[in-house]
Amino acid sequence: MANSRLENIGPLLVGDRPLPHSLEAERAVISCLLQDTRNTIDLVFAKLRTEECFYSPAHRTIYNTMSEMRSEMVISQIDPVTVIERIERQGNLEEIGGEDYIAHILNVVPTTANVETYVDCVLEAHILRNLIGACADIAGRCYDAEGNVPELIDAVEQEILNITELQTDTRTVCLRDVIKDAVDYLESLHRRDPSVMGMRTGFADLDNLLTGLKPGELIILAARPSIGKTTLALNMARNIAHDLAERGRAVGVFSMEMGAPQLVLRLVCSEARINMKDVRDGKLTPAQWGVDIIQACDVLSNSPIFIDDMPQISSVELRQKARRMKQNDNVDIIFVDYLQLMRPSGNNRNASREQEVSKMSREIKALAKELEIPIVLLAQLNRQAEQSGGRPKLSHLRESGAIEQDADIVLLLHREREADMAPPDDILKNGVECEIIVAKNRNGETGIRKLTFLPQYTRFENFTGISDDDVPQY
Repeated sequence: MANSRLENIGPLLVGDRPLPHSLEAERAVISCLLQDTRNTIDLVFAKLRTEECFYSPAHRTIYNTMSEMRSEMVISQIDPVTVIERIERQGNLEEIGGEDYIAHILNVVPTTANVETYVDCVLEAHILRNLIGACADIAGRCYDAEGNVPELIDAVEQEILNITELQTDTRTVCLRDVIKDAVDYLESLHRRDPSVMGMRTGFADLDNLLTGLKPGELIILAARPSIGKTTLALNMARNIAHDLAERGRAVGVFSMEMGAPQLVLRLVCSEARINMKDVRDGKLTPAQWGVDIIQACDVLSNSPIFIDDMPQISSVELRQKARRMKQNDNVDIIFVDYLQLMRPSGNNRNASREQEVSKMSREIKALAKELEIPIVLLAQLNRQAEQSGGRPKLSHLRESGAIEQDADIVLLLHREREADMAPPDDILKNGVECEIIVAKNRNGETGIRKLTFLPQYTRFENFTGISDDDVPQY
């Protein structure tokens, strides 16, 4: 869209009003790029494709300089000093306000957490300016149409289409272009290549039903409070980490409910098969201290699990941290505990909690696709699941029916009330029978599989009772 068109807008269209823009948002975008280029540059340039997206000439110059450095593949070298040096070499430093202005921009925002909001604000103003320019041009051409109305309408449609593409990330591909990739994928499945077979949770009956957790999938693990969803997620993470360690890959865990020390304590007790209450009461025997705990810690120290226990992170912060984990720590799967403890990004005060949770669910699904890894998202079931007395259903997912739509797999952890009423000695000896209900499986079968819960060890194990393959489909 030619910017010269904007210069010809007459008072009939805009009067004395300035064209839409937000210098504050433009400064904020550049500030985020200067603060954390590696984790913001792809997101920013995916939407703000050229310097013309910026209203301020100074901001255009700075952004264009970063764009040049990005195209030269020197992203790691982009910082305030190198940007200033390049702009000065081009003879434009004084025009943008000198070094002081870039230093000012650097401190405009304290963190990069809301970078996507700033980008959307800049892009929206850019689109509005282009619409105003297009309308001015169209109005003039309407006066000069001289009977070529069909051609004019076609041209107008093309103008508007060009503008709509400013906010559209085109990913259309031709079938013939992806056939080879599909064949390669099928061959990898035939070879049972671990990289495409999906990750095994370590629970045999469940793995046989799911055939592994696959890249790009969003897996919901939901239960009522105190049923054991965090414990099950940790057990899965530990089992998967054991397999990934051989390939130099890792597991990421975001815990908003418990701190890292608490999670590690659970992992140690589970690995050592030691009663957590005995640990807390200081009742461990010398053998448990000197052998079991030491051996468990030795095993876990070689488990590539990275834990982030920042409370109430937003979906934007999760995305930024997950990208770092993927890039820096070779993370191949992420567990998030849990959805309802996350806070929404943005400042939409009119949104209901259900709308907020739905938005976060969609964003986490998009993150799984972007990073090409499975994400296991823990969630709570609503009170109706407990009041109904029976097995939980998809409709019991708390605060959002959209979770069901976004998820590729939904696992509902269930324990009968009678199981908790068994004599304590029986529970210590035999554990508690639990069901893991595969209520949704986009690419496979649904069904119910059993696990054994050992609460004293915060540990789930494969169910050793009679095979339950004949359980009716859920």
